Amino acid sequence: MAQTEKQAIPGAGGVVFNHKGEVLLLGRASGHWVFPKGHIDPGESKLEAALREVEEEAGLHVTCPEKDFILTTSYVNDRQEARIIYWFAFLSEVDKPRLREALFPEGGFFTPEQVLENLSFAEDRRLLTAMLKWWQEYQARAVQP
Repeated sequence: MAQTEKQAIPGAGGVVFNHKGEVLLLGRASGHWVFPKGHIDPGESKLEAALREVEEEAGLHVTCPEKDFILTTSYVNDRQEARIIYWFAFLSEVDKPRLREALFPEGGFFTPEQVLENLSFAEDRRLLTAMLKWWQEYQARAVQP
């Protein structure tokens, strides 16, 4: 069956903001800089999967202030599998991840400008641009009386 005939494998992840508006970025052992994401386990919702992946890959317990705000990215991975990733905007009260996986030896919260400069994939840069727009609107709603 041709790749175009296959259904994309779903995954979920999170773009995590701290209280300063910095964004979590993880450095893979391969050298790529990415957001936390992964497969959706059987019986797991997209949001549950994204929360689990952030906890597993960054050691952070985060909150999702707007559960209905979901962005998607799609790509073909190095195994020639089509993937679609469902992204949530998360908030962290902690400013430093607890990296526990050998797959992600580096990571931290960085300014949006640093993240845009260091992200490895164009699709992730487009995602961040949309998430930054959400962040600005979210912050504006939060300060209104």
